[in-house]
Amino acid sequence: MATLFKRTIFDTLHGHITLNRVEARILETPYYQRLRWIRQLGFSFYVFPGATHTRHAHALGVLHVMHRVLHALTLAVPDEKFFDPDMHDEKTTFHKMMRLAAMLHDIGTLPFSHTIELAYINHYREQQRSRTPKYNANHETLGSHLILNTDFEGGITRILKEEGIDPQELSQIIAGKSKILVANQLMHSDIDADRMDYLLRDAYFTGVKLGLYDIDFLIKSMVLHKDNGDQQMCMREEALTTVDSFLVSRYFWYSQIISDGTSYKFDLIAAKIYQYFLENGLAYSFEHLIDKISQNPNEYFTFNDSYFLAKLHEYLAGRITHPMIRELSEMLANREAPAQIKAGPVKPTLIQSDDHRKDLIRQVTAAAEWLQGEIREIDPEAWMIFDIPSKDVMFTKNLDRCHKDAAKDGTGGDIHKLRDPAKILTRTGELSLLVEVPNSLMSILSQYRNFLPRIYVSPTLNEKLEKKKILEKMNSMKF
Repeated sequence: MATLFKRTIFDTLHGHITLNRVEARILETPYYQRLRWIRQLGFSFYVFPGATHTRHAHALGVLHVMHRVLHALTLAVPDEKFFDPDMHDEKTTFHKMMRLAAMLHDIGTLPFSHTIELAYINHYREQQRSRTPKYNANHETLGSHLILNTDFEGGITRILKEEGIDPQELSQIIAGKSKILVANQLMHSDIDADRMDYLLRDAYFTGVKLGLYDIDFLIKSMVLHKDNGDQQMCMREEALTTVDSFLVSRYFWYSQIISDGTSYKFDLIAAKIYQYFLENGLAYSFEHLIDKISQNPNEYFTFNDSYFLAKLHEYLAGRITHPMIRELSEMLANREAPAQIKAGPVKPTLIQSDDHRKDLIRQVTAAAEWLQGEIREIDPEAWMIFDIPSKDVMFTKNLDRCHKDAAKDGTGGDIHKLRDPAKILTRTGELSLLVEVPNSLMSILSQYRNFLPRIYVSPTLNEKLEKKKILEKMNSMKF
């Protein structure tokens, strides 16, 4: 009789989560333990004190959700096969692979999650003006590197190979680029395991209920459908309202908590500080992270939230001086929020087209440049943080966007083969995108996106701007 390996962990949200041998081995590596020391929501705990949950707990939660979904889709194997380390048949390997993809999808997460990643992305864009950087700076690039290039004792690549898992195929699944469509859907789509966990987890720990949805009914409604030889994840028609509810919850969550809440101000301050560190060689460059730090498990472990805080403390202790960075550091340490400028075109706007967005970006950029000039007249040393989101908050892609995507992504123009859109299986067995269903809210709401440009200044400077009626003038101008 086969010897089964099981290790159980208790999760606040999902209860008991049982790991197999390869998962347990990866869990104990410095690469994975590092995630215990990275907050899931950056500086959101400045506004929601309970939001100190970590990427470590979230990734295990995604693993658990993935397990439940695989069972619902009949893509899972029985426990006696799944927990047998020597079982490597195709279906068992797929089951293990999908859970590992869920577990490792955030292994490259940067300190304070997307907060410090924003600094690396902005620095990367600045570098592109003068040279071609060696690597595209984001957590996906770093995570893929760890999975593919740590073939040494204690490395993730070595563990995967020893356990019969192909690192290259796993990396492709995590990136949403697998040859298996349903694998991509489960990792990267409107309704994937990642989103299903973080909406509930973030709502629980912040205490804000905007991200809540019925996970049990949603999973129960999932069904596997064969379409021209491809297996796809769909939702039964009777769950149409639940799917709409999930996407509405995600839209409101991002609009209210992630993208335009008070906590985002502190995320941007932290990103600005860290970008200065990068520009002046005071923090690991992304190239150094990939080429050196990732190859040393213990050193990589230290690249967590504490890494950024230690550098912040150097400014607070007065060991390094720079007027703007020192002020921003003190504001961040003392939880002193900057003032947000919502004048002229610089304000949240619902948009319906790419042309509308381009015009708004032009107006907002012109307004920011004008305001920067006015600020220099008041105080040449004053700072301003200007941020245009790379992505808007949206419910889902509309039908027009789906047709454009299908025309260029190798699906032969067939929108029903797209990875991302939620799909409905009608009672008569027909496959349809959610946005095609006439009585779906998404058929209407998908037309709208929330464009959220931001300008932040110090409270002192904001008072001067108001006193000199510069913001009043900005409101009256056309850009």
